Amino acid sequence: MPMLAPRLPLGTVKRLTEHYGSSVEEWLGDVENVVLRVAERNGLRVVGYHDAGWTSVIAVGVTQSAQSVVIKALPDRNRFMREVAALRHWHGRGVCALMGVDEPDQVLITELVGGRPGGGPRPTDHVERVAASLSCLHQDEVPPSPDLPELVSYYQETVIPRIERRSRIFAKVVGPRLVATALDHARTLCVDRGHRALLHSDLYAENVAFDHKGRPVFIDPHAIIGSPAYDWAFWAVYYQFDTGFQQRLDLCFAQAADLAEEAIQWMVTLAVDGALYYLENEEPQVDSMLRVLQALDQRSARRRSG
Repeated sequence: MPMLAPRLPLGTVKRLTEHYGSSVEEWLGDVENVVLRVAERNGLRVVGYHDAGWTSVIAVGVTQSAQSVVIKALPDRNRFMREVAALRHWHGRGVCALMGVDEPDQVLITELVGGRPGGGPRPTDHVERVAASLSCLHQDEVPPSPDLPELVSYYQETVIPRIERRSRIFAKVVGPRLVATALDHARTLCVDRGHRALLHSDLYAENVAFDHKGRPVFIDPHAIIGSPAYDWAFWAVYYQFDTGFQQRLDLCFAQAADLAEEAIQWMVTLAVDGALYYLENEEPQVDSMLRVLQALDQRSARRRSG
């Protein structure tokens, strides 16, 4: 098992403070007491803290039968309720098993995938394994829920306005035509209300753990209701941000051919939105995102000429 910290790691404190701002400081000052209190109520012994993540505090506990579990405390009530609703909906199908919920203290207890924080070793063919498993999250349509936001509303209220705002300054860097295409796609996609599934919507590599048999297990969902094509798009763009985009794009067509063209439209919106964010914040990841956009633009050009 990776080294665990006996107390709340400074790295965790730094990341959550960067993400949430100074408003999270009081919560961070008490979270160790919260974790101990929840552990005691559930018959768990706290082993230590895992230094990872931007939106939660992760502790590892042990049950009376010596089973290791994750104790996850979240300061954001909405994010907590979204994750609870999502894990209950999926009920262990492709995701970490939910073993307990403490609503007053906003703490989840889940299985420890692969027997250690972050999961077991990542197989060499992990990209193909994730692609083969992703659709299991989208098998069942999901009814409206007060705890689960809608992708269309999120785009209409948040993503489209911020692309418009940032593009007034940075469109020349990203490319005015690509920005216009992204906005056109976003508005079109927000009209189409086809198959509604529960999406993970945060498919970075660190949010896919692997069990003892090398099977992918999706963790830390930022759940939202919308088209499954969006999950494929997010995974293709962000899973391993600086490498492998073309492989993931090809796997979208291989594993979800009926969603691939829609997924490409979502990819353009995600990549333009991401590039504008990185430009505004002067972050080096902008170069990788511009390469993703270049690959998408070249593919579009080949289709037009062919």
